[in-house]
Amino acid sequence: MRQLINALLKYKNTLIYLGLLIISLVFLNQRSFYHQSVFSSTALSLSSKFNMAGQNLSSYLDLAKNNEKLIAENIKLKTLELIHFTEKFPKKRAIDTFAFQVMGARIIKNSYNRARNYLIIDQGYKDGIETEMGVISSDGVVGIVNQVTTDFSSVISILHRDLKINASFKKNGAYGSLSWQGKHPNRMKLNDVSTLNPVMEGDTIVTGGMSDYFPHGIPIGKVFNFQKPELEGYYDIDVELFSNLTQKKFVYVLKNTKKDQLNQLKNESR
Repeated sequence: MRQLINALLKYKNTLIYLGLLIISLVFLNQRSFYHQSVFSSTALSLSSKFNMAGQNLSSYLDLAKNNEKLIAENIKLKTLELIHFTEKFPKKRAIDTFAFQVMGARIIKNSYNRARNYLIIDQGYKDGIETEMGVISSDGVVGIVNQVTTDFSSVISILHRDLKINASFKKNGAYGSLSWQGKHPNRMKLNDVSTLNPVMEGDTIVTGGMSDYFPHGIPIGKVFNFQKPELEGYYDIDVELFSNLTQKKFVYVLKNTKKDQLNQLKNESR
């Protein structure tokens, strides 16, 4: 109590000044229309700023939750898009029989200027990621998971000279092996395509579906140049990728839910 009294005595002049100021402002507000409008405008402005700050704080706190919802919606849409690419049955049946589970991830490191390039994503064992899972983006193939820790995964990029992707022509199903030559990050070679098949510039190249990593029909790129050697039975085909791998931030990891069955058949047939 003594400390309170001492504080009041110490700041009595300031308190008296503030009290008189408040009283004078109240009188001005009651007796002058001009001051009334000024005070109302000031109060409205301050109130709006406080409300806006509160809304911004609330929106910031809800941001993580909204991002999770957005990612979940994107994954659902990507799953439906993949089903559309591989659609051989009515849609209802296709959803029930689709062999791949789609998971989202963010790229935290990406190389594309070496002979053998890798990516690192922010999902690992605890998120359901395993080795030998296919990785795609919103507009094409990205690579294959090769190492996994608890929280992160390493992905062999398709811009890796040792990686070959099974690919085919959308128009007729003729297939070959897609590989990177270590030069332009948007150019690849499609090898082993028989000259018995017609090829034209602009033909769309998609995943061939003959591996455990990717379903059939995911767009990869288009033919921008090809040659038909006279003495050989296979084309020399250059493919331009749809996806710009130097600008990727988000990817989708594909889990083949029927991989164990496929591996069992492969082991039994050896």
